Order: sequence, then structure tokens, then C-alpha cells
Amino acid sequence: MNTSAGKKWLGSLAVLVAIVLTLAGCSDDDSDDAGPAATTESAPGKAGGGPFFGECGGVTVEDVARVSKIPGLTNTVNNPSVCEWVTAQEQLGPQLSFNWYRGSPIGRERATIQLSRDSVEDVTIDGHAGFIGSSEGICEIGIAFGADFFEWSVSYGLAVEGVPTPSVAEICATAKTLATQSIEKAK
Repeated sequence: MNTSAGKKWLGSLAVLVAIVLTLAGCSDDDSDDAGPAATTESAPGKAGGGPFFGECGGVTVEDVARVSKIPGLTNTVNNPSVCEWVTAQEQLGPQLSFNWYRGSPIGRERATIQLSRDSVEDVTIDGHAGFIGSSEGICEIGIAFGADFFEWSVSYGLAVEGVPTPSVAEICATAKTLATQSIEKAK
């Protein structure tokens, strides 16, 4: 084969391969040939399709202080997706946070919690499934809404004089109550 014909043939082959790969990637075949993951898992829904939780999950500083029984909380982080309440700027005392994730898989967050907490269990609040994970002094709860989810984290941090450190069950009860309030106030 002469050099000019060989270059032309290789160029045509490259174009043909590119077309085949493009068409294969654009297939609209919805058959079950997509593999096990496609038949056992369904997409969680459209990102941002869940309810609107409002500023800080719909709870106020007063709500958080009343439910947690922690005096002196201040709201130090407050943006559309994250709020955090603490008692001291050095972040060694109690910390509570609300995080709202849109279009993020709750399974990834649960996997992280499973690596860092002593206990992780399934939980359902007002018909919405999620997880609750805890270790001594901390409890985190994530609740899914299609492709969205929120997470409440309640940590009592280092012991603070005058504030008794609650049990894990009490800390998780606080997290559940705050999560329930966020769900009830969602729009």
C-alpha cells in the first residue's frame, strides 16, 4: 500500500470509529441489557426536585436552643445550603448544623458516616427514608427527598461547665426532633 492511500484509509477508519462510538453513546435503547445496576437501582429523581427547606431548615436559633437545651447558641454560618450554631468561636463546645444537598446522592453521605460513626441505622420520618449515625457525643441524621437530602448534625463537643453531656440516645432524639421540624416546615 502506498503512503498516500494508507493515510487516506487510516483517516477514513478513524472517522468511521468516531461515528460508531458517538452513535453507541447516544443509543436510546431502554432495554434491560444495560447491566445489573440499571435493573436494580433507579435514579433518585431530578436534582432540586425536593421541597424547599427555607433558611436554616426552617428553624430559628431559639428553636435549636430549646430542642437541644444548650444555652448561649449563636448562628455563625448561615447561607442557602448550610447553617451552623455554636456556643464558642473556638468550635470546641456544642455544634449543631443543618446541611441541604441538592442533586447529591444520600448513599455517599451514609457511606462516609458508616466509616466515621460507631452505629448507623435506617430511619424514616414522616414517610421519608434516610439514616441516623452516632458515636459518643454526636448524632447525624440524613433524610432523602428524591435526588435531594438534608442532614442535621448534633455534637456536644468537649464538656462545658454547667451543661451536662447528654447520652447518645438524647443527642439522637434532638437530631430527630430538628429533622422532623425541618420536614414539617418545608414547602
